[in-house]
Amino acid sequence: MRNKKGFTLTEILLAVMIVGIIGVALASLTTAASRESGVGRSKVILRNNLSLAMRQLREDIHTSSRVLYVRGVIDSISPGAVTPLLVLVKNMDVDGNKYRSSINIQYITYCFEAGSTTATPSGALSGGTIYRRESYSAPSWNSTTPACGVPSSDSTFEVFLHNVKFIPPNGVSGYSTYYPVPLFRLPGLTGVYSDKDDSAYYDRHKDLGSVLRVNLITELNSKPIVNDVVEETFVLPNGFWVEI
Repeated sequence: MRNKKGFTLTEILLAVMIVGIIGVALASLTTAASRESGVGRSKVILRNNLSLAMRQLREDIHTSSRVLYVRGVIDSISPGAVTPLLVLVKNMDVDGNKYRSSINIQYITYCFEAGSTTATPSGALSGGTIYRRESYSAPSWNSTTPACGVPSSDSTFEVFLHNVKFIPPNGVSGYSTYYPVPLFRLPGLTGVYSDKDDSAYYDRHKDLGSVLRVNLITELNSKPIVNDVVEETFVLPNGFWVEI
């Protein structure tokens, strides 16, 4: 009696099932590795952008002589709305005079344009942009708030940072749950405020101080969501005092 070589139907089905299981596992591993690689690249991009932006801000602060305006916590903002964050001035003393007559007074203005993508927590928006303007002309003011106009269509502004996330405070003075950003504020102050260094308020303060706290989050609207955070405290080299 001859031996019949070959596989039974059961053996073939079992082999196909095993190969299928291995294929699915390999595909899952490849997909996960690709996703983690993409997340890693996105994190690197966000970190590099933040590093470049903070380097520029650090240079502006270290070469400035006064803080003319600081926004503090932004309580709420609509998609596309623009809010001033900070105004620095170079080569100006506390009396508004030039340090050096041969060098013009220079103004650095930072403005935030909110994004239009809904994010978490409640009231947050992603996809915003911070713009920077460097000018020898003083900014125009709406009462005690510097006017930003529409930075995205104003050639005097340059992009400082893309993909900026906005998170409102949880309440006005507490905000213990939320992490409000973007945040440019003086130390020791909480709640929602904005302040201008104005000679009309001489009895209140002469200068907005020499220490500035900055918190920023950049976030990509991706799956999974990728973000990065920076917190930094800056000290102006001139050491002006503040009394608020």
